[in-house]
Amino acid sequence: MRTALDRVRSTRPSAPPVERALELPQPPVRLRFVLLLAGLAAAVSWLYPRLDAAWRVHGLATALADYGACMVGPTGPALLRDRQLSEFQTLVRRRLVTALAGDAPFGRCSELARTLNGKPSVEQVHRALAFTFSEYGGNPRPLHSLAELEVNPEAVAHEARRAWPFVRSYAALVKPSLGVKEAPHPVAAPEPALGRGLPPVRAYYRTARVTPEGVVLARGTGANLEVWKSNDGGASFRPAPPSLARDFAERCVLGEGRALALRSDGKATSVVSMTGEVATTLASLAKSGESVVAVACDERALVAALKPAGSARLTLAQCAFGAACTPLAPPNLGRPELGLDYPLDIARVGGTTVLALKMGNIVRVTSSRDGGTSWTPLSVAYDGGEHPLSPARMPVSLLTVGRRVLLHGSAVRGSDTYGLLFSDDQGASFRGR
Repeated sequence: MRTALDRVRSTRPSAPPVERALELPQPPVRLRFVLLLAGLAAAVSWLYPRLDAAWRVHGLATALADYGACMVGPTGPALLRDRQLSEFQTLVRRRLVTALAGDAPFGRCSELARTLNGKPSVEQVHRALAFTFSEYGGNPRPLHSLAELEVNPEAVAHEARRAWPFVRSYAALVKPSLGVKEAPHPVAAPEPALGRGLPPVRAYYRTARVTPEGVVLARGTGANLEVWKSNDGGASFRPAPPSLARDFAERCVLGEGRALALRSDGKATSVVSMTGEVATTLASLAKSGESVVAVACDERALVAALKPAGSARLTLAQCAFGAACTPLAPPNLGRPELGLDYPLDIARVGGTTVLALKMGNIVRVTSSRDGGTSWTPLSVAYDGGEHPLSPARMPVSLLTVGRRVLLHGSAVRGSDTYGLLFSDDQGASFRGR
């Protein structure tokens, strides 16, 4: 039996059928995948340049260490790593000034320089010859300076900053490779001692003798004769009476009563061989128009530097007792176009000819023990870049005292001091006192 509720429901009109909703097509890519890919792209864009920079840091750090070793030797990598650039540049300059004029001391480092700097011009400067740098001295028209080398740790530091957090410091990575060729460590030129007493003068005769009175120096002739005495081995001089030098003044004493003396007739200059006070032979030294710039002698021979008329390039001649004067082959200065165009001085000691050349603010020395057949490579005896002195005080004059060679400047005033260097190995090396 149906209840009343059922009867009520049966009397209601039936509801219309509900239409089924249209189904939309599925999207080809889910949003979650888009977000995932975007996240991955962001991660790659953040990671890749840092990972690439980290890779580059390792290569650049090794190149920096190799460059430092190639330029200045075993201390170079640490100096660049610790940014001690002033000390590094000092060593680079020392290596430059001690090189031969025709050498390219940094040529082997040029590819490393381009790796670190990236400029072709920097690579070319590293391949330049030593004489083309203004710091080398003696070149009136230099093409380069050491400031153009332009290599420092900035390229490595920049990549290290980009590589954070994978590389926090590049210092531990600056290590030379196994195959790097280290340059020899550049040695500083000796610091000169200070001399006192000798004023500037240009005299043919400069003869010093070790006597019981001390070192006695006689220079000049006639009214221009000066006699000086030193009681400290030549470190300081004071005027002395001419009688102390009467046995060797105004001539080149060879021993056994023999001597050589210069004689000029106003045009040409000759060398006179003398036995006692008697002239035995006469040899032509300088022709008419030539001037004698410097003279030195020992017990074996006299050597002179001559300046031909109309020429700035000096020539050398050697004169033995009783023989004709012969040309002395000049030293090789490292470039075919270079010659004895610089202010120079000569000394003779034990048969060795010592030559000092003032090249800018640097004094270089060479010597020959075989009459000019061969000369030692130029060595730096004084470097005004590291030990600056005024031009007058620079040690540019040579003086032989016994078996010792002095390289000294001059005092413009009586109280002035000047640079002084000593050599006890016939000019092969010099040192301060």
